[in-house]
Amino acid sequence: MTNAKKRLFSGMLIGILAMLIAMPQAFATDGYFSNGFGTKSKGFAGAGVSYIKGPFAGALNPAGIAFLEKKWSFEVSLGVFNPDRKYTVTGAPTTPDKWGYFLPDGSFVNDPRAMAFGLTPGTYTSDKPTFFIPAVAFTYKVADKHTLGFNFYGNGGMNTTWPTKTYYSEVIAPIPNELFPTGQNPMNNVTQPTGVNLQQMFASITYAYQMGKHSIAVSPMFAYQTFEATGLQAFRDMGMAGAPGMPVDRSQYVTNNGTDNSTGFGVKIAYQGEIIDGLRLGAAFQPKIKMSKFDKYAGLFAEEGGFDIPLNWQAGVSYTIAKKYTILFDVKQILYSQVKSIANPMVPGEMIPMVPDPMGPGLMPNPNWVPLGDENGAGFGWQDMTVFKVGFEAAVAETWQIRAGYSYGAQPIPETEVMFNILAPAVNENHVSLGITKEIADHEINFALTHALSNSVSGVNPFDPAQTIQLEMSQWEFELGFRF
Repeated sequence: MTNAKKRLFSGMLIGILAMLIAMPQAFATDGYFSNGFGTKSKGFAGAGVSYIKGPFAGALNPAGIAFLEKKWSFEVSLGVFNPDRKYTVTGAPTTPDKWGYFLPDGSFVNDPRAMAFGLTPGTYTSDKPTFFIPAVAFTYKVADKHTLGFNFYGNGGMNTTWPTKTYYSEVIAPIPNELFPTGQNPMNNVTQPTGVNLQQMFASITYAYQMGKHSIAVSPMFAYQTFEATGLQAFRDMGMAGAPGMPVDRSQYVTNNGTDNSTGFGVKIAYQGEIIDGLRLGAAFQPKIKMSKFDKYAGLFAEEGGFDIPLNWQAGVSYTIAKKYTILFDVKQILYSQVKSIANPMVPGEMIPMVPDPMGPGLMPNPNWVPLGDENGAGFGWQDMTVFKVGFEAAVAETWQIRAGYSYGAQPIPETEVMFNILAPAVNENHVSLGITKEIADHEINFALTHALSNSVSGVNPFDPAQTIQLEMSQWEFELGFRF
């Protein structure tokens, strides 16, 4: 490599790393995980764990870097991501004359002390519809059987910026009570916009060992994530002290505390190989990554700000016919249930610190109260995801390939969990994609276009059954990549 090329690549690498760190990212495809890694894989809707080779394989299947013939290879990409996020609240908030609570025998007692948490009706669309997502990868063949690789990429994230006071209700208690002695609106300090911004970025170093038509790889990685929440003041009382055995007041660590960061170390192990001529298998496994806590949001996330990266794996098969046509099939699984801040359900009866005293006119501590931020505090209620991906590639000319893909995975949000998931409406299930590669001498230009079809989930507002909440999202992503 000439000195001029070295300076060029060094400058590009520094610029892309700076973009990755500085730019907000938003993914909500396979839950909050990216649908795929690398431009070619995205042309397959994220498939290719048995087929993708090259620098970006270090993110999808690290074993794929072993099959490069060049001494070194450098790849960069830039994606443009456009998610359309909406939520709709239908039905007026319950009026005070209908507030109340259920007795153990199942009978209902009207009581204005038992406040409902109604949301403002209407349809709202999130701001910030466009995000830029760069990535960079490099490989170097140390010897015939030994290859090293480096990847820097976004793993996923979620972003919502609702231009309104989402968790706000103008309905107030008709009489003063112990929680609100002046009868004031408990929502009067809610700010706007409402939303969250979670970003996850990975830096990995890969070692791959080739054994004929097979390879194995290990990829230690450093994970870095940032988080910010705004407009959630209505939940502060749910993280306050007061219940027996819960002396810590976490209410100040729920919202509007700026950006916090979290770090951790993990590993991905992988295999890729050709079993018979044209038939390939591949698999990659990434155990759960223990991350440092978001201390500024210890009153929002379970385990006092815990937000680990769940175990995930992907396995697949591909077959090439007449050295021209290739079909692919992958299965991917993400175990969101391993992370309490993601998987814990929202149980309204456990979130309110004070409840009406059936034996008197005042309020009493809720014996079932579980504060936000507690080990078993409310989360997003997400379920595990299993995603199926199929792809097709055709070599239409000596230096041209076209590809297409389809991905399906049942979205992770139950209809009972729509209240909190206004912040993270990751409800997409179907993805379709197209891709093109043009080879130019020893280089490549790659293009991918992915569309996540619109999907929605509806459920009752758990704090006010008179209302229904619908979450809706669709997405477009365009990515352009270059291999040098």
